[in-house]
Amino acid sequence: MTAEKVAAEDRMSRLAQRAKGRHDFCVATRLRLTLYTTLDRSDLAADVFLDWLRRDGTSWSSHPTHEDVMREYERIWVLLAGRAIEDLIDLPLITDPDVLDTLDVFTEIMTPSQLFDENLNSLIICRLVTLSLEHGNCDASCFAYVWLAMFAGPRFNNYKDGFRFGQLGYDLVEKRGLTRYRARIWMNMVRPCCPGQSMLPADAISCGAHSTLHIGSATSPLRRTAGIS
Repeated sequence: MTAEKVAAEDRMSRLAQRAKGRHDFCVATRLRLTLYTTLDRSDLAADVFLDWLRRDGTSWSSHPTHEDVMREYERIWVLLAGRAIEDLIDLPLITDPDVLDTLDVFTEIMTPSQLFDENLNSLIICRLVTLSLEHGNCDASCFAYVWLAMFAGPRFNNYKDGFRFGQLGYDLVEKRGLTRYRARIWMNMVRPCCPGQSMLPADAISCGAHSTLHIGSATSPLRRTAGIS
């Protein structure tokens, strides 16, 4: 609130150092990621995230290879195990607090990682999805599915399944009440995930799998998002 950025950075660093347990360290990490996102320092956000990940037992490069990304992307389809994407709406809700903390940290690094390194961003998105497939759904899962929808086409040449994941993320918000990231999800859903197509729900787009978005329909989620914000 005081706009004292240097002081805020110092306080957040000391907060992380004083964390008494994993949960506290995850909360402090999320706050630092939010701060560096606000300061437009995606490089520092990446450093904080990767340090947190190493402390949690996983070591990633700040600039993963395309092969690293594809391995995690392919795990999505292995974990689906023949199920339809739409069936994932019935996954049990996550109750393990450690898993929820992990997913929350991954969620906060999504935006700055997009500005830092495309492969790192893709790896984070895919890992967030695979964690959901392994453990169940939560608020962060909705966010993960919608982000996968945005990039499944341009990065993995899979526009069709990308759209289906986007619909899944929306349905989890609207039908299962996972509303924590509702505003972010609606904002992302008005971005196109397919050529000539938006990630708006079926009742907000014109008929047909390859229909185009009606301008009037597009403004509805935006108005609702503004109301939440």
